[in-house]
Amino acid sequence: MRWKKAGITVGVVAGVFLIMKYAVPVMLPFLLGWILALAVLPAARWIAGRKICRKFRFTEGGVGAVLILLLSVGSILGVMWLLQALSAQIGRLISLYPVIKREFCQIIGQCCIQVEHTVGIPARESSQYIYMQLDHISSSFLDGSQSMEAAVGSMKKCVVIVGGLILCVVSAVLILQEHGEWKKRFSSLPVFKKTRTLLKSLQSGIAEYFKAQIKIMGIIILLCIAGLFLLGTPHFLVAGLALGLLDALPVLGTGTFLIPAALVLALRGNAAGAVGCIALYLVTSCVRQFLEPRLIGKKVGVSPLLVLLSVYLGLFLYGGAGFLLGPLSALVIYGILREWDLLDYGKSE
Repeated sequence: MRWKKAGITVGVVAGVFLIMKYAVPVMLPFLLGWILALAVLPAARWIAGRKICRKFRFTEGGVGAVLILLLSVGSILGVMWLLQALSAQIGRLISLYPVIKREFCQIIGQCCIQVEHTVGIPARESSQYIYMQLDHISSSFLDGSQSMEAAVGSMKKCVVIVGGLILCVVSAVLILQEHGEWKKRFSSLPVFKKTRTLLKSLQSGIAEYFKAQIKIMGIIILLCIAGLFLLGTPHFLVAGLALGLLDALPVLGTGTFLIPAALVLALRGNAAGAVGCIALYLVTSCVRQFLEPRLIGKKVGVSPLLVLLSVYLGLFLYGGAGFLLGPLSALVIYGILREWDLLDYGKSE
């Protein structure tokens, strides 16, 4: 009946929202472990099927555990190398602090002079006010109690992240060990068959979603490189690549850099550069808003309007993570309604 299907649909939507909002953050290490196990399983199955592995009776679970441990060690070494490189770059940046400070003071002075010519506020007074506010900000950052609280909070977050990663690796190994037993136990259940079909469709939809995001990111990177080249920006290739990657991050976008840059250029009297930054921001934003629903909707098989609505509602309901959780929730809801024949309200039971 129509009302029954409508009620079930409302329940599905509410259930998916509650799971994504509250259960997914708690179960995230296990979900990541499950994804890691599924990613390693084909390679583990292929290696375990080799003649030498069959001779020594290596199982899929054992081979998969070794692969996961090797990936974990490689990831740890990669992170350590990145941290070492980052610390070296930070050391160089600290050594250049006097030069950066001098350049920053020159920029503030030029902006204050431009404000004096435009508004009439003396440059000396405005610059003194800015320096005074910067002193207040730096003193608040260097305050002992706040610094200690920030350090303790950072340590807690690091412990939680490291613990979650360890739990992810352990759960992935255990899932590989018990994968075959679970499959034999639940494969005959009708719910398992529908759930398996749903997961396959979700896997395909998520893969197409990320493919579309990569295509959009590539187009944005090319636009940023071309725009910065036309604006005469030095190192426009690196800057354009960084802007394109920034645009792919949830909530941020190219406006995080281009709007403040336009403001600084306007205060320094470079009206053409400021207009160029604003124009580049508008172009990249419009291109993303135009391409995102069409590419994702075309690949996933959902209306572009619904894709755009899912991104908006995701940001509104889940915060910054809604950039991913919104479309994912829409895919889950659509898959459940399709697998359980709840989309056709004109069909009576």
